[in-house]
Amino acid sequence: MKYLYPCTGRITAEGFGEFLENNLGEARRNINLFSEELKTAYGVPYISLVNSGSSANLAASLALAEKIKKSGKPLKAAVSAFTFPTTVSSLILAGFEIRIIDVEPDGFNMDVKELEKNIEGLSLIAVTHFLGFPADMKRVSEIARENGCLILQDACETLDLRDENDRQFFSCGDITTWSFYHPHHLSSYGGGAVITLNQDDAMLVDSICHWGRSCKCHIDPSLCTVPNGPAHQFTYERLGVNVEISELNACFGRWEFLKFDEYEKRRKENYAYLYNALSGVPNAKVYEHPAIGGSVFVFPVKITDGRTIDDAYSYFSERGLEIRTFMGGVTNEQKAFAYLSDKVYPMANDMAKHSFFVGIHQTLPMDNIIKSANILTDFFTQKDRYVF
Repeated sequence: MKYLYPCTGRITAEGFGEFLENNLGEARRNINLFSEELKTAYGVPYISLVNSGSSANLAASLALAEKIKKSGKPLKAAVSAFTFPTTVSSLILAGFEIRIIDVEPDGFNMDVKELEKNIEGLSLIAVTHFLGFPADMKRVSEIARENGCLILQDACETLDLRDENDRQFFSCGDITTWSFYHPHHLSSYGGGAVITLNQDDAMLVDSICHWGRSCKCHIDPSLCTVPNGPAHQFTYERLGVNVEISELNACFGRWEFLKFDEYEKRRKENYAYLYNALSGVPNAKVYEHPAIGGSVFVFPVKITDGRTIDDAYSYFSERGLEIRTFMGGVTNEQKAFAYLSDKVYPMANDMAKHSFFVGIHQTLPMDNIIKSANILTDFFTQKDRYVF
């Protein structure tokens, strides 16, 4: 279905041809440059670029599983009742037993009080900064330390999360993932990243992303311990996959990153317009943009008068406004994950039935945002000014 007011507009490639011609050179040139540019911008210690946020989650899950196995602990992970499917499936593919934790009241992230009640026996806490709203990493980190758990942060729906002391959120855990999927903050037309905090973890993730190989020459020849010879490139020390970002995608990501500050400003302006337009409107709950560092990638709204997402979808579709559910609903209500738990998660269930999001992407003109705000207001006040 084609919408008049979609969640994401078309990403332009005008000017990229010239940038590509000037920057596509020897193998891995743009991969290395994109890595360094991101590290410099965000103070990232180690970064592995991959072909998607989902691949980032898989590589991170496999790496953390290997670390936890070596420690002798069972592979048991807590996940939020609201998260992206590959956050869960990556953990399952890595061998983890999953424990679902409900979300915070009137929020989107894992409820730390519920986490604390259900922490026994866990070895990993997989936190999702849902829609770009930051989770309570201060308390999550405390719970992890108290119970000997590692932390995976899925930050695929945001970038540059910081606390009130300007400390980067990735420093609060063990491994963090980013996504450069085109509706997100930074597009590489397919890409993602795995952030690690020390060289050992970085080498582990890199090996997993490159077939499980032992060779480190592409990073630093001085780190490589594989004997010289015809099998030097074909020595494997673990199970792995092939998920490195392509040179072309890395080049596009670098080109988009040049305009990132402008994009960030426009997204926040779009969010602010919708928030101001919907604040105080009867039957609608909206959420302030996080005051601390970070950026939300969509605009969430909750219906408070008993109507459901189905009512909203019918109304908005007729008027050309695209809305989407929160990742399809509660994790264990998806067919793929129904076997994980037969529990009902009341907070997540309530949000899933009565909440949706609309777009604030930088590709959307302000005129679209204004019309979206008007249509949203009409729905909540039961007016109908528009005839299509």
